[in-house]
Amino acid sequence: MIKEANQYLVMQCIQAFEPVTLEEIAEKTLLSRPTILEIINSFKEEGIVVNGGFRESTGGRPPQLLCINGDSAYAIGIDFEFPTIRIALANAKREIVGRRKILFKIDTQAKEVLARMLRELEHLLEEFSSVRPRIVGTGVGICGTIRKTEGRSLHITRIRGWEHVELQRILQEKFHLPVYVNNDVHLLALVEKKKYMREDNSDFVYIGIRSGIGSAYMYQNKLMDGVQGNAGYIGHTVLNAEGPMCVCGNRGCLDAYAGELALNRRYQELTNSENESYYTMRDFMKLSRNGDAVSQKILKDAAFYLGITISNLIKILEPKMVLIASCEPLKGTTYWNIMEETIKKYHINEMETRLELREAQLLEDDYALGACCYVFEYLFETPRLSLAIL
Repeated sequence: MIKEANQYLVMQCIQAFEPVTLEEIAEKTLLSRPTILEIINSFKEEGIVVNGGFRESTGGRPPQLLCINGDSAYAIGIDFEFPTIRIALANAKREIVGRRKILFKIDTQAKEVLARMLRELEHLLEEFSSVRPRIVGTGVGICGTIRKTEGRSLHITRIRGWEHVELQRILQEKFHLPVYVNNDVHLLALVEKKKYMREDNSDFVYIGIRSGIGSAYMYQNKLMDGVQGNAGYIGHTVLNAEGPMCVCGNRGCLDAYAGELALNRRYQELTNSENESYYTMRDFMKLSRNGDAVSQKILKDAAFYLGITISNLIKILEPKMVLIASCEPLKGTTYWNIMEETIKKYHINEMETRLELREAQLLEDDYALGACCYVFEYLFETPRLSLAIL
């Protein structure tokens, strides 16, 4: 157990700070130099770690730099949002080498959604057949409710017939790879943390504005998953028990005011339109910029209710930072300004929290990278010890 824990800690350190020297690893992990050297040598024998040149010398022999060998391992990542599904193949350096993007009609049945996703995965694996032996697993970040320990998607309200889908079993039987299932927004927060945030940004709430709205809470560099992976399911927190009907069957959920399905429904109602086109957040923002009064109204309302929800989260969790993620840049827009003003209006001044509201940096093209990173977390099974990189 201790050896596995040390291996995991050294690997995390190299991934976070590469190129890095042995001395720097010792400083950050507090492990002994002989222990680190033994682990590094084993990594080199397996081809996981390679030399990356030398650090400039300050006197004496220049220290050797260590890097991850990107070609040593690959992972498949699936960002299952619906009506968009994104698939990626990434190497061990968290670089995406292959992508697929599937756009569905909103009324597509569950069987067709699953079948098409499997076909696209097959095509991706065929295209990159040369690295197939080095693919170490498949990660799935999926919307809706899940049972993480079983790798099961329990329910996605916006897909007809999607009930108790055993994703882990289906994917493992089809492709003979380990499969790891988690909430979609949790995995976006994971890759945002690993790719764009400093190590000392250890506590934050991540809000994902997608076809539905979800959240993740990172506390002391650990994702708070909940019992089965459904923590942060804010899209179906009730803001008004007598509000508009939500697809989940309740009234007044956040998603019924601010999710893409609700925005589409309200747009059709207010324009008396029978147009069956599905508009994304990006589409509504573009319409708003172009002077469409209906889009402007529904986005203002959505921003207000999202601000209320974030204000409530701040009272419950008291985070240092809130990150807002969307496929469309929001900062500086009317949407952002209303959301921010609402958060401040309903904030409790006595809490004196120095809250930082920031726009997430992860781009839509990299959304599936979160699921890839989730696989690499299992390259060495995360030990049941409390470890930290200093």
